[in-house]
Amino acid sequence: MRVKTRTLSLVVFFAFVASGVHANEYLAESLDAGIPVQDCVMEPSEIVDVGSVVPGVVDAIHVHRSDLVKKGAVIVELESSVERASLELARARANQNTAIELREESARFGTLTQKREQALLRKSAISQHEWDKTKTEARIAELQVQQEQDNKAIAELEYRRAQLVLEQRRIRSPVEGVVMERFKAVGEFVEDEPVARVAQLNPLHVEVIVPVDYLGHIVPGMQADVRTGLANSGPYRATVERVDRVADAASGTYGVRLSLPNPDYKIPAGLRCQLNFLPPTQESPPPMDDQSGAVVALEGAGETSIERCYSVGPIQDETTAGQLAEKLGDRSERQLLRAASKQVDVGYRVLAAAPNTPQEVEQYLARLDKAGITDRFVLMQGESKGRLALGYFRKIDFAHARQERLASKGFATEILPQKKVVEQYWLDVALTDELDSPEQLQSIAASIASGATFEPTACHPELAGR
Repeated sequence: MRVKTRTLSLVVFFAFVASGVHANEYLAESLDAGIPVQDCVMEPSEIVDVGSVVPGVVDAIHVHRSDLVKKGAVIVELESSVERASLELARARANQNTAIELREESARFGTLTQKREQALLRKSAISQHEWDKTKTEARIAELQVQQEQDNKAIAELEYRRAQLVLEQRRIRSPVEGVVMERFKAVGEFVEDEPVARVAQLNPLHVEVIVPVDYLGHIVPGMQADVRTGLANSGPYRATVERVDRVADAASGTYGVRLSLPNPDYKIPAGLRCQLNFLPPTQESPPPMDDQSGAVVALEGAGETSIERCYSVGPIQDETTAGQLAEKLGDRSERQLLRAASKQVDVGYRVLAAAPNTPQEVEQYLARLDKAGITDRFVLMQGESKGRLALGYFRKIDFAHARQERLASKGFATEILPQKKVVEQYWLDVALTDELDSPEQLQSIAASIASGATFEPTACHPELAGR
Protein backbone atom coordinates (compact mmCIF):
# COMPACT_ATOMS: atom_id res chain seq x y z
CA MET A 1 0.00 0.00 0.00
CA ARG A 2 2.86 2.40 0.85
CA VAL A 3 4.55 1.65 -2.49
CA LYS A 4 1.38 2.41 -4.43
CA THR A 5 0.97 5.74 -2.60
CA ARG A 6 4.55 6.81 -3.35
CA THR A 7 4.15 5.78 -6.99
CA LEU A 8 0.96 7.83 -7.28
CA SER A 9 2.68 10.89 -5.73
CA LEU A 10 5.54 10.69 -8.21
CA VAL A 11 3.12 10.46 -11.11
CA VAL A 12 1.24 13.58 -9.91
CA PHE A 13 4.51 15.51 -9.39
CA PHE A 14 5.87 14.79 -12.87
CA ALA A 15 2.49 15.60 -14.40
CA PHE A 16 2.54 18.99 -12.63
CA VAL A 17 6.09 19.69 -13.80
CA ALA A 18 5.17 18.73 -17.35
CA SER A 19 2.13 21.03 -17.31
CA GLY A 20 4.26 23.93 -16.00
CA VAL A 21 6.84 23.42 -18.73
CA HIS A 22 4.08 23.32 -21.33
CA ALA A 23 2.55 26.55 -19.96
CA ASN A 24 5.93 28.33 -20.02
CA GLU A 25 6.52 27.17 -23.60
CA TYR A 26 3.07 28.45 -24.56
CA LEU A 27 3.73 31.84 -22.90
CA ALA A 28 7.11 32.12 -24.63
CA GLU A 29 5.49 31.39 -27.99
CA SER A 30 2.82 34.05 -27.35
CA LEU A 31 5.48 36.64 -26.43
CA ASP A 32 7.47 35.81 -29.54
CA ALA A 33 4.31 36.29 -31.58
CA GLY A 34 4.00 39.89 -30.27
CA ILE A 35 2.03 41.75 -27.61
CA PRO A 36 -1.71 41.51 -28.28
CA VAL A 37 -3.89 44.57 -28.81
CA GLN A 38 -4.53 46.43 -25.54
CA ASP A 39 -7.37 48.72 -24.46
CA CYS A 40 -6.26 52.26 -23.63
CA VAL A 41 -7.49 55.77 -22.82
CA MET A 42 -6.31 59.05 -24.35
CA GLU A 43 -6.01 61.85 -21.81
CA PRO A 44 -4.65 65.43 -21.77
CA SER A 45 -0.98 65.59 -20.87
CA GLU A 46 -1.77 68.28 -18.27
CA ILE A 47 -4.97 69.40 -16.56
CA VAL A 48 -4.38 72.61 -14.62
CA ASP A 49 -6.78 74.28 -12.21
CA VAL A 50 -5.59 77.85 -12.64
CA GLY A 51 -5.63 79.93 -9.47
CA SER A 52 -4.60 83.36 -8.26
CA VAL A 53 -1.59 84.24 -6.12
CA VAL A 54 -3.54 87.09 -4.51
CA PRO A 55 -7.16 87.30 -3.35
CA GLY A 56 -9.54 89.66 -5.09
CA VAL A 57 -12.80 90.21 -6.94
CA VAL A 58 -13.10 89.04 -10.57
CA ASP A 59 -13.25 92.08 -12.85
CA ALA A 60 -13.16 90.41 -16.28
CA ILE A 61 -13.02 86.90 -17.76
CA HIS A 62 -11.61 86.64 -21.26
CA VAL A 63 -12.24 82.96 -22.04
CA HIS A 64 -15.14 80.56 -22.33
CA ARG A 65 -15.39 76.79 -22.32
CA SER A 66 -13.63 75.10 -25.29
CA ASP A 67 -11.63 78.26 -26.12
CA LEU A 68 -8.05 77.74 -27.26
CA VAL A 69 -5.54 79.63 -25.12
CA LYS A 70 -1.84 80.30 -25.56
CA LYS A 71 0.64 79.85 -22.76
CA GLY A 72 0.90 83.15 -20.87
CA ALA A 73 -2.39 84.54 -22.19
CA VAL A 74 -4.50 86.53 -19.70
CA ILE A 75 -7.66 84.58 -18.94
CA VAL A 76 -8.97 86.44 -15.86
CA GLU A 77 -8.38 89.93 -14.45
CA LEU A 78 -9.05 90.90 -10.84
CA GLU A 79 -10.25 94.35 -9.75
CA SER A 80 -7.09 96.48 -9.54
CA SER A 81 -7.99 100.18 -9.26
CA VAL A 82 -5.88 100.60 -6.09
CA GLU A 83 -2.93 98.83 -7.66
CA ARG A 84 -3.18 101.04 -10.77
CA ALA A 85 -3.15 104.15 -8.60
CA SER A 86 -0.11 102.85 -6.70
CA LEU A 87 1.60 102.18 -10.03
CA GLU A 88 0.93 105.74 -11.19
CA LEU A 89 2.29 107.13 -7.91
CA ALA A 90 5.43 104.99 -8.17
CA ARG A 91 5.87 106.05 -11.80
CA ALA A 92 5.68 109.73 -10.86
CA ARG A 93 8.30 109.25 -8.14
CA ALA A 94 10.58 107.31 -10.46
CA ASN A 95 10.41 110.07 -13.08
CA GLN A 96 11.25 112.93 -10.69
CA ASN A 97 14.71 114.43 -11.17
CA THR A 98 14.29 117.76 -9.35
CA ALA A 99 15.94 116.63 -6.12
CA ILE A 100 19.02 115.36 -7.99
CA GLU A 101 19.34 118.59 -9.97
CA LEU A 102 19.02 120.61 -6.77
CA ARG A 103 21.79 118.65 -5.04
CA GLU A 104 24.01 118.81 -8.12
CA GLU A 105 23.64 122.59 -8.25
CA SER A 106 24.50 122.82 -4.55
CA ALA A 107 27.56 120.61 -5.11
CA ARG A 108 28.78 122.82 -7.99
CA PHE A 109 28.46 125.92 -5.82
CA GLY A 110 30.35 124.18 -3.01
CA THR A 111 33.18 123.32 -5.44
CA LEU A 112 33.45 126.94 -6.61
CA THR A 113 33.46 128.20 -3.00
CA GLN A 114 36.19 125.71 -2.13
CA LYS A 115 38.40 126.91 -4.99
CA ARG A 116 37.99 130.60 -4.01
CA GLU A 117 38.71 130.01 -0.33
CA GLN A 118 41.72 127.86 -1.19
CA ALA A 119 43.25 130.89 -2.89
CA LEU A 120 42.40 133.03 0.13
CA LEU A 121 43.99 130.46 2.44
CA ARG A 122 47.30 130.75 0.57
CA LYS A 123 47.20 134.51 1.24
CA SER A 124 46.26 133.88 4.90
CA ALA A 125 43.04 135.82 4.33
CA ILE A 126 40.94 133.17 6.08
CA SER A 127 41.57 130.86 9.02
CA GLN A 128 42.22 127.14 8.79
CA HIS A 129 38.92 126.53 10.58
CA GLU A 130 36.96 128.37 7.88
CA TRP A 131 38.79 126.40 5.17
CA ASP A 132 38.00 123.06 6.85
CA LYS A 133 34.36 124.08 7.16
CA THR A 134 34.13 124.96 3.45
CA LYS A 135 35.83 121.73 2.39
CA THR A 136 33.49 119.66 4.56
CA GLU A 137 30.40 121.40 3.21
CA ALA A 138 31.55 120.70 -0.36
CA ARG A 139 32.04 117.02 0.47
CA ILE A 140 28.60 116.85 2.12
CA ALA A 141 27.04 118.35 -1.01
CA GLU A 142 28.67 115.63 -3.16
CA LEU A 143 27.35 112.93 -0.84
CA GLN A 144 23.87 114.46 -0.99
CA VAL A 145 23.96 114.09 -4.78
CA GLN A 146 24.80 110.41 -4.36
CA GLN A 147 22.02 110.09 -1.81
CA GLU A 148 19.43 111.49 -4.21
CA GLN A 149 20.69 109.21 -6.97
CA ASP A 150 20.25 106.24 -4.62
CA ASN A 151 16.74 107.45 -3.81
CA LYS A 152 16.04 107.64 -7.55
CA ALA A 153 17.20 104.04 -8.00
CA ILE A 154 14.99 102.92 -5.10
CA ALA A 155 12.03 104.77 -6.64
CA GLU A 156 12.58 102.91 -9.90
CA LEU A 157 12.65 99.62 -8.01
CA GLU A 158 9.41 100.58 -6.25
CA TYR A 159 7.91 101.36 -9.65
CA ARG A 160 8.98 97.94 -10.90
CA ARG A 161 7.47 96.36 -7.79
CA ALA A 162 4.20 98.21 -8.40
CA GLN A 163 4.18 96.83 -11.95
CA LEU A 164 4.61 93.30 -10.62
CA VAL A 165 1.87 93.81 -8.02
CA LEU A 166 -0.48 94.92 -10.78
CA GLU A 167 0.62 91.99 -12.94
CA GLN A 168 -0.41 89.62 -10.15
CA ARG A 169 -3.98 90.78 -10.69
CA ARG A 170 -3.85 89.32 -14.21
CA ILE A 171 -4.24 85.53 -14.13
CA ARG A 172 -2.47 83.88 -17.06
CA SER A 173 -2.68 80.38 -18.47
CA PRO A 174 0.39 78.32 -17.51
CA VAL A 175 -0.03 75.98 -20.50
CA GLU A 176 -1.19 76.10 -24.09
CA GLY A 177 -4.40 74.19 -24.54
CA VAL A 178 -8.19 74.28 -24.21
CA VAL A 179 -10.41 75.74 -21.48
CA MET A 180 -12.38 72.88 -19.92
CA GLU A 181 -14.39 74.80 -17.35
CA ARG A 182 -14.87 78.20 -15.71
CA PHE A 183 -15.34 78.17 -11.94
CA LYS A 184 -15.90 81.89 -11.30
CA ALA A 185 -18.00 84.71 -12.73
CA VAL A 186 -17.48 88.47 -12.82
CA GLY A 187 -18.01 89.95 -9.35
CA GLU A 188 -17.16 86.79 -7.40
CA PHE A 189 -14.40 86.75 -4.80
CA VAL A 190 -11.30 84.65 -5.43
CA GLU A 191 -8.99 83.48 -2.67
CA ASP A 192 -7.71 79.90 -2.73
CA GLU A 193 -10.12 78.44 -5.29
CA PRO A 194 -9.34 77.92 -8.99
CA VAL A 195 -10.88 80.28 -11.53
CA ALA A 196 -10.64 78.04 -14.61
CA ARG A 197 -9.47 74.60 -15.72
CA VAL A 198 -7.15 74.33 -18.73
CA ALA A 199 -6.15 71.08 -20.47
CA GLN A 200 -2.94 70.72 -22.47
CA LEU A 201 -3.74 68.59 -25.55
CA ASN A 202 -0.34 68.56 -27.23
CA PRO A 203 0.93 65.99 -26.63
CA LEU A 204 -1.77 63.62 -25.48
CA HIS A 205 -1.04 60.89 -22.95
CA VAL A 206 -2.17 57.38 -23.84
CA GLU A 207 -2.60 55.29 -20.69
CA VAL A 208 -2.66 51.50 -20.99
CA ILE A 209 -2.75 48.68 -18.42
CA VAL A 210 -0.63 45.68 -19.49
CA PRO A 211 -0.44 42.17 -17.95
CA VAL A 212 2.77 41.49 -16.03
CA ASP A 213 3.47 38.66 -18.49
CA TYR A 214 4.88 41.33 -20.81
CA LEU A 215 7.02 43.04 -18.16
CA GLY A 216 10.39 43.83 -19.72
CA HIS A 217 9.08 43.63 -23.28
CA ILE A 218 7.88 47.26 -23.29
CA VAL A 219 10.58 49.91 -22.90
CA PRO A 220 10.68 53.74 -23.25
CA GLY A 221 11.08 54.79 -26.86
CA MET A 222 9.05 51.85 -28.17
CA GLN A 223 6.34 52.81 -30.65
CA ALA A 224 2.71 51.74 -31.03
CA ASP A 225 -0.29 52.33 -33.28
CA VAL A 226 -3.32 53.87 -31.57
CA ARG A 227 -6.84 53.60 -32.99
CA THR A 228 -9.89 55.41 -31.61
CA GLY A 229 -12.62 53.64 -33.55
CA LEU A 230 -14.00 56.95 -34.83
CA ALA A 231 -14.79 57.36 -38.50
CA ASN A 232 -12.02 58.85 -40.67
CA SER A 233 -9.46 58.59 -37.87
CA GLY A 234 -6.56 56.49 -39.05
CA PRO A 235 -4.02 54.96 -36.70
CA TYR A 236 -1.81 57.41 -34.81
CA ARG A 237 1.81 56.71 -33.90
CA ALA A 238 2.61 57.08 -30.19
CA THR A 239 5.89 56.59 -28.31
CA VAL A 240 6.32 54.92 -24.93
CA GLU A 241 7.28 57.57 -22.37
CA ARG A 242 6.89 55.91 -18.97
CA VAL A 243 6.78 52.31 -17.78
CA ASP A 244 5.71 51.66 -14.18
CA ARG A 245 8.37 49.99 -12.07
CA VAL A 246 5.81 48.68 -9.55
CA ALA A 247 3.10 46.24 -10.67
CA ASP A 248 -0.32 45.69 -9.09
CA ALA A 249 -0.16 42.26 -7.45
CA ALA A 250 -3.95 41.96 -7.11
CA SER A 251 -4.70 42.36 -10.83
CA GLY A 252 -1.33 41.16 -12.17
CA THR A 253 -0.91 44.30 -14.31
CA TYR A 254 1.27 47.40 -14.58
CA GLY A 255 0.83 50.78 -16.23
CA VAL A 256 2.43 52.21 -19.37
CA ARG A 257 2.17 55.80 -20.60
CA LEU A 258 2.70 56.79 -24.23
CA SER A 259 3.08 60.27 -25.72
CA LEU A 260 0.99 61.09 -28.80
CA PRO A 261 1.78 64.34 -30.70
CA ASN A 262 -1.33 66.45 -31.37
CA PRO A 263 -0.10 69.82 -32.71
CA ASP A 264 -3.32 70.73 -34.57
CA TYR A 265 -5.69 69.43 -31.83
CA LYS A 266 -7.45 67.14 -34.31
CA ILE A 267 -7.35 64.22 -31.85
CA PRO A 268 -9.84 64.73 -28.99
CA ALA A 269 -8.91 63.71 -25.46
CA GLY A 270 -10.97 61.51 -23.17
CA LEU A 271 -11.59 58.74 -25.74
CA ARG A 272 -11.21 55.03 -25.31
CA CYS A 273 -8.81 53.47 -27.77
CA GLN A 274 -6.98 50.32 -28.76
CA LEU A 275 -3.22 50.12 -28.90
CA ASN A 276 -0.95 47.78 -30.84
CA PHE A 277 2.72 47.76 -29.84
CA LEU A 278 4.98 47.57 -32.90
CA PRO A 279 7.80 45.01 -33.04
CA PRO A 280 11.31 46.43 -33.35
CA THR A 281 11.49 45.61 -37.06
CA GLN A 282 8.61 48.02 -37.75
CA GLU A 283 10.07 50.75 -35.54
CA SER A 284 13.43 50.92 -37.28
CA PRO A 285 13.79 53.95 -39.57
CA PRO A 286 14.76 53.55 -43.24
CA PRO A 287 18.48 53.31 -44.07
CA MET A 288 20.23 56.65 -43.78
CA ASP A 289 21.98 58.15 -46.78
CA ASP A 290 25.33 59.93 -46.75
CA GLN A 291 23.76 63.27 -45.76
CA SER A 292 21.71 62.03 -42.81
CA GLY A 293 24.54 61.66 -40.33
CA ALA A 294 28.23 60.98 -39.87
CA VAL A 295 29.01 57.25 -40.13
CA VAL A 296 31.94 55.35 -38.69
CA ALA A 297 32.62 51.62 -39.26
CA LEU A 298 33.64 49.75 -36.11
CA GLU A 299 35.33 46.37 -36.49
CA GLY A 300 35.66 43.82 -33.75
CA ALA A 301 34.87 40.23 -32.89
CA GLY A 302 34.91 39.31 -36.58
CA GLU A 303 31.99 41.59 -37.58
CA THR A 304 31.48 45.20 -38.63
CA SER A 305 28.80 47.54 -37.19
CA ILE A 306 27.90 51.02 -38.38
CA GLU A 307 28.20 53.82 -35.85
CA ARG A 308 26.34 57.11 -36.24
CA CYS A 309 26.95 60.19 -34.15
CA TYR A 310 24.42 62.84 -33.12
CA SER A 311 24.41 66.03 -31.07
CA VAL A 312 21.55 66.84 -28.69
CA GLY A 313 21.10 70.48 -27.72
CA PRO A 314 21.03 73.19 -26.74
CA ILE A 315 20.41 72.17 -23.12
CA GLN A 316 19.94 75.10 -20.75
CA ASP A 317 21.70 73.83 -17.61
CA GLU A 318 24.21 71.21 -16.57
CA THR A 319 21.75 69.40 -14.28
CA THR A 320 19.34 68.73 -17.16
CA ALA A 321 22.27 67.70 -19.35
CA GLY A 322 23.31 65.18 -16.68
CA GLN A 323 19.77 63.79 -16.47
CA LEU A 324 19.64 63.40 -20.25
CA ALA A 325 23.05 61.72 -20.29
CA GLU A 326 21.87 59.25 -17.65
CA LYS A 327 18.64 58.58 -19.59
CA LEU A 328 20.53 57.91 -22.83
CA GLY A 329 23.31 55.97 -21.13
CA ASP A 330 21.83 52.54 -21.87
CA ARG A 331 21.00 53.47 -25.45
CA SER A 332 24.30 54.89 -26.70
CA GLU A 333 27.81 53.53 -27.09
CA ARG A 334 29.64 56.67 -25.94
CA GLN A 335 28.81 60.20 -24.81
CA LEU A 336 30.57 63.56 -24.72
CA LEU A 337 29.20 66.66 -22.93
CA ARG A 338 30.21 70.03 -24.41
CA ALA A 339 29.61 73.53 -23.02
CA ALA A 340 29.63 76.89 -24.80
CA SER A 341 28.65 80.48 -24.00
CA LYS A 342 25.95 82.12 -26.09
CA GLN A 343 24.24 85.49 -26.07
CA VAL A 344 20.46 85.04 -25.95
CA ASP A 345 17.46 87.36 -25.75
CA VAL A 346 15.94 87.32 -22.24
CA GLY A 347 13.41 90.10 -22.76
CA TYR A 348 12.18 92.84 -25.05
CA ARG A 349 11.78 96.51 -24.14
CA VAL A 350 9.43 98.78 -26.08
CA LEU A 351 10.99 102.25 -26.41
CA ALA A 352 9.44 105.47 -27.65
CA ALA A 353 11.01 107.23 -30.62
CA ALA A 354 13.84 109.29 -29.14
CA PRO A 355 12.84 113.00 -28.76
CA ASN A 356 15.53 115.58 -29.57
CA THR A 357 14.87 118.28 -26.97
CA PRO A 358 13.40 118.51 -23.45
CA GLN A 359 10.43 120.34 -24.95
CA GLU A 360 9.75 117.37 -27.26
CA VAL A 361 9.95 115.05 -24.26
CA GLU A 362 7.30 117.09 -22.42
CA GLN A 363 5.10 117.16 -25.51
CA TYR A 364 5.47 113.38 -25.91
CA LEU A 365 4.54 112.78 -22.26
CA ALA A 366 1.54 115.07 -22.63
CA ARG A 367 0.36 113.06 -25.64
CA LEU A 368 0.74 109.84 -23.64
CA ASP A 369 -1.29 111.30 -20.76
CA LYS A 370 -4.00 112.41 -23.17
CA ALA A 371 -4.12 108.89 -24.69
CA GLY A 372 -4.40 107.33 -21.21
CA ILE A 373 -1.04 105.53 -21.45
CA THR A 374 0.41 105.54 -17.96
CA ASP A 375 2.66 102.46 -18.11
CA ARG A 376 5.94 104.24 -18.86
CA PHE A 377 9.16 105.36 -17.24
CA VAL A 378 12.49 106.96 -18.13
CA LEU A 379 15.54 104.68 -18.17
CA MET A 380 18.25 106.02 -15.87
CA GLN A 381 21.15 103.73 -16.81
CA GLY A 382 22.55 101.55 -19.56
CA GLU A 383 22.92 102.21 -23.28
CA SER A 384 19.36 103.54 -23.49
CA LYS A 385 19.76 106.00 -20.61
CA GLY A 386 17.29 108.85 -20.94
CA ARG A 387 14.98 106.94 -23.30
CA LEU A 388 11.28 106.59 -22.52
CA ALA A 389 10.31 102.92 -21.92
CA LEU A 390 6.72 101.87 -22.64
CA GLY A 391 6.87 98.25 -21.53
CA TYR A 392 9.08 95.23 -20.89
CA PHE A 393 8.08 91.73 -22.01
CA ARG A 394 9.56 88.24 -21.80
CA LYS A 395 8.15 87.18 -25.19
CA ILE A 396 8.56 88.99 -28.50
CA ASP A 397 4.89 88.36 -29.38
CA PHE A 398 3.73 90.41 -26.39
CA ALA A 399 6.19 93.20 -27.30
CA HIS A 400 4.85 93.30 -30.88
CA ALA A 401 1.29 93.43 -29.56
CA ARG A 402 2.21 96.41 -27.34
CA GLN A 403 3.90 98.11 -30.30
CA GLU A 404 0.83 97.63 -32.50
CA ARG A 405 -1.50 99.07 -29.83
CA LEU A 406 0.73 102.14 -29.48
CA ALA A 407 0.97 102.53 -33.27
CA SER A 408 -2.83 102.52 -33.52
CA LYS A 409 -2.80 105.58 -31.23
CA GLY A 410 -0.14 107.38 -33.30
CA PHE A 411 3.00 106.61 -31.26
CA ALA A 412 6.14 105.46 -33.07
CA THR A 413 8.15 102.91 -31.08
CA GLU A 414 10.96 100.41 -31.45
CA ILE A 415 11.67 97.06 -29.77
CA LEU A 416 15.08 96.66 -28.14
CA PRO A 417 16.10 93.08 -27.22
CA GLN A 418 17.71 92.62 -23.81
CA LYS A 419 20.74 90.32 -24.14
CA LYS A 420 22.29 87.94 -21.63
CA VAL A 421 25.25 85.60 -21.89
CA VAL A 422 24.28 82.07 -20.82
CA GLU A 423 25.99 78.71 -20.68
CA GLN A 424 24.46 76.12 -22.98
CA TYR A 425 25.32 72.44 -23.26
CA TRP A 426 25.36 69.85 -26.03
CA LEU A 427 25.45 66.10 -25.53
CA ASP A 428 27.15 64.15 -28.32
CA VAL A 429 26.17 60.47 -28.51
CA ALA A 430 27.36 57.59 -30.67
CA LEU A 431 24.74 55.05 -31.81
CA THR A 432 25.03 51.70 -33.54
CA ASP A 433 22.43 50.07 -35.74
CA GLU A 434 21.61 47.58 -32.99
CA LEU A 435 20.30 50.36 -30.72
CA ASP A 436 17.24 52.60 -30.75
CA SER A 437 16.57 54.77 -33.79
CA PRO A 438 17.34 58.52 -33.67
CA GLU A 439 13.60 59.28 -33.80
CA GLN A 440 13.06 57.34 -30.59
CA LEU A 441 15.96 59.08 -28.87
CA GLN A 442 14.66 62.45 -30.11
CA SER A 443 11.38 61.74 -28.30
CA ILE A 444 13.25 60.82 -25.10
CA ALA A 445 15.44 63.95 -25.34
CA ALA A 446 12.42 66.21 -25.88
CA SER A 447 10.73 64.82 -22.75
CA ILE A 448 13.71 65.91 -20.61
CA ALA A 449 15.26 68.90 -22.41
CA SER A 450 12.46 70.96 -23.96
CA GLY A 451 13.53 72.61 -27.21
CA ALA A 452 16.59 70.42 -27.72
CA THR A 453 17.17 69.09 -31.24
CA PHE A 454 18.75 65.81 -32.30
CA GLU A 455 21.12 66.61 -35.18
CA PRO A 456 23.81 64.54 -36.98
CA THR A 457 27.39 65.43 -36.07
CA ALA A 458 30.88 64.27 -36.93
CA CYS A 459 32.22 61.21 -35.08
CA HIS A 460 35.33 62.94 -33.74
CA PRO A 461 38.02 60.81 -32.06
CA GLU A 462 36.83 61.45 -28.49
CA LEU A 463 33.32 60.26 -29.39
CA ALA A 464 34.10 57.49 -31.89
CA GLY A 465 36.64 55.79 -29.61
CA ARG A 466 39.42 55.90 -32.19
